[in-house]
Amino acid sequence: MKNKIICIVGPTASGKTGLAVELAKKINAEIISADSMQIYRGIDIGTAKVTKEEMQGIKHHMIDICDVSDKFSVADFKRICYDKIDDIISRNKNVIICGGTGLYISAVVDDMNFNEENVDYEYRDYLEKLAKEKSNEYVYNLLKEVDPKSAEVIHKNNLKRVIRALEIIKNSGESKSIHMEKEQERLKNKNLKYDFLIYYIDHDREKLYERINERVDVMVKDGLVDEALKIYNMNLSNDNTCMQAIGYKEFFPYFKGEDTLQNCILKLKQETRRYAKRQETWFKNKLDIIYLDGKKKKEELVNDIIESMNNN
Repeated sequence: MKNKIICIVGPTASGKTGLAVELAKKINAEIISADSMQIYRGIDIGTAKVTKEEMQGIKHHMIDICDVSDKFSVADFKRICYDKIDDIISRNKNVIICGGTGLYISAVVDDMNFNEENVDYEYRDYLEKLAKEKSNEYVYNLLKEVDPKSAEVIHKNNLKRVIRALEIIKNSGESKSIHMEKEQERLKNKNLKYDFLIYYIDHDREKLYERINERVDVMVKDGLVDEALKIYNMNLSNDNTCMQAIGYKEFFPYFKGEDTLQNCILKLKQETRRYAKRQETWFKNKLDIIYLDGKKKKEELVNDIIESMNNN
């Protein structure tokens, strides 16, 4: 019998962490974080990293495993995540994967192939230079022209993913979105080792945006600006993941004396809301999800998941 792996997903500020911890206490589980920013040490407030108190004694994996200057790919996440799943199951515990990074979730659930044989380093260098000369948005618009579907779920400042999507088109002759669709079709007939049940916390858009705005205010109160300044003063390269992360780059104009702190906070709220919308698009279009009613209390959602697990 396949091992059931529970995934709790949803946009930022939807309540994933708290729900995962409550469920883990009920079903004797450990949690694997699927958040592309929480893997980095030293950036805690802007990433809404789970605290020791919030963990409530539940073991969490894939948190604080890299320095901000380290490179970490989706393929790295997939490989380590599978190892963690096997280790947790070998100790007779259940597994909960919790996070909002859609590509991380898809990589594991769909057993994505990250074969590097089609990497075109010369073309990659060309696009990186083009971004420096003309801006990230210029390169993003190139993707938008040839693969608007992929551009919908890739942020214009996520240069690595934009370039990778353009690489796939150049080397395979097909868009990344079509490439992914073919890969998903292939996987339909593949006997995966695990049975993934993906639960999506669904909130009314207005309510979610209210939660996001409130969370940003709490982050600022807790010292987010100082944390962003720490990243800014590291003088990391512009394509560094942490330099591009929502929650930090929005404050850079303030540090440069180009904008007010209040405007930067408003910008952060706006960018976070936009990110939440992209997360929603990814989860609803890319994965076979089971909806959870965000209006319900945490305890009710735990019971809903347990009942669903028993019926699947």
